[in-house]
Amino acid sequence: MTGRASIAIVAARLLVERRMILYACALSAVAGLARPHELAVTVFFCSALGVVAALLQTPGRYPDLDVCEQSAPLFGRQLARAKGFAPAVVAVLITLAYFAPQFAQPADGTAAAFVIAAAASIASTMVALCATLREGTARALYVALACATSVGAYLIAAFGTSIPGELAYCALVAFLALRQYGEALARFDPVPG
Repeated sequence: MTGRASIAIVAARLLVERRMILYACALSAVAGLARPHELAVTVFFCSALGVVAALLQTPGRYPDLDVCEQSAPLFGRQLARAKGFAPAVVAVLITLAYFAPQFAQPADGTAAAFVIAAAASIASTMVALCATLREGTARALYVALACATSVGAYLIAAFGTSIPGELAYCALVAFLALRQYGEALARFDPVPG
């Protein structure tokens, strides 16, 4: 039952944001045509759009959807995973759109750049998701941490020349951010999860 509820939450989140997703993918594809081979631009652009996608998940933006999610048979941590998966899907779609023109004419390093950008975008998106439950300075701090996450991922990949290291860094940051988001949601959950 929780699997179907999680899938329904992800599908509903993607459905209500479909116009934003379409515009972000179109913008990303145009940016991919303009600056196709600069890793720094790729990582920071895709991460920035991922952060915006995460911030659009702020509670209260779609009150009917929020009520449905709160009544789903999920605990706070399960709800966090379901709500976190939607902006992660958007981050991957944005990165795919950025690389779509490059996949049509593959160059050396295109696949590696895609992996680096997708990992950085997902990690930054997960950190920014934590900002949706905060206000004021705490919210700004989480957005700054999301930006710092993409900078760290870029530095590891570009100057450390370690794609596995960058992937490990991004996986750890995304896991910790999603865990933090789940803990914040669990505080509002009347039944411990």
